Amino acid sequence: MSYGWLFDPKLCIECRGCEAACKQWNGVQTLINVRWRRVYERETAGYPSPALQVLSLSCNHCEKAWCAMACPVKAIKRRPDGIVYIDHDVCVGCRFCAKFCPYPPRPQFNAVKHKMEKCHMCYDRIDQGLQPACAANCPTGALKWGKWEDISSQGEGMVEGFTDPKYTRPHIRFITQGW
Repeated sequence: MSYGWLFDPKLCIECRGCEAACKQWNGVQTLINVRWRRVYERETAGYPSPALQVLSLSCNHCEKAWCAMACPVKAIKRRPDGIVYIDHDVCVGCRFCAKFCPYPPRPQFNAVKHKMEKCHMCYDRIDQGLQPACAANCPTGALKWGKWEDISSQGEGMVEGFTDPKYTRPHIRFITQGW
């Protein structure tokens, strides 16, 4: 069994509760501009009919994690449940993972710890039977988390401007109908 994300941009009110919950639960140091989850706005159409698209993104916990393949010291590992995480006892902060990850927000360098950081899907919460902090704190249900076998059949894996999911097999789907 593995886990994944489901995001419905039509339900997102851009409150950034997911960002705040992630930062607070994981003690992410935002003063050095490290964020494991980010809410992005991007233009999808220009003049004369401009349009914005909202995305709440973190690590996609890809089945074919390019970040892990690029790590020269094998600090990026995958748990049996598919969660991709950085072993900070092994990480040397070389930043190769960030260079090879094709999706935002890429692993980020913590200049205080001299290590790379990224979303680990709150595996400490999952191990206690809880949801990741970001999904648990989404007031509208725009961001959902669950068993990948339940989520993978919902929504779309492809978002315009992102790497084709067939190359990495990311564990995120987007509800794109009416988007």
